[in-house]
Amino acid sequence: MIEIEQLEMNFGSPVGNGYETWKWDQEQAVKKIAGVWDLPLNRKVHLKLVNIDSEFEGVLTLAERPLSLDRRQPLILRLRPLKFSSDEIESCVVME
Repeated sequence: MIEIEQLEMNFGSPVGNGYETWKWDQEQAVKKIAGVWDLPLNRKVHLKLVNIDSEFEGVLTLAERPLSLDRRQPLILRLRPLKFSSDEIESCVVME
């Protein structure tokens, strides 16, 4: 059985004010999502999508945040100006 986690706010963050706490929490959520889906989110990548005869470069970001950490569900991603799902990725190589 696959265990599905929920993303949650961490009010015990190491930063002080409300905005910094929110920003830190967002960064932690993206790191967790990147780990679960094994994707280099917020990093510059060279990307090839299935059934598209072009390759793309840019920063891979979340277009939509998932409701739960269930790898069986594809992520909605963005590589400006493209919006696509994680199951459409043929190859993704970090360029940094």
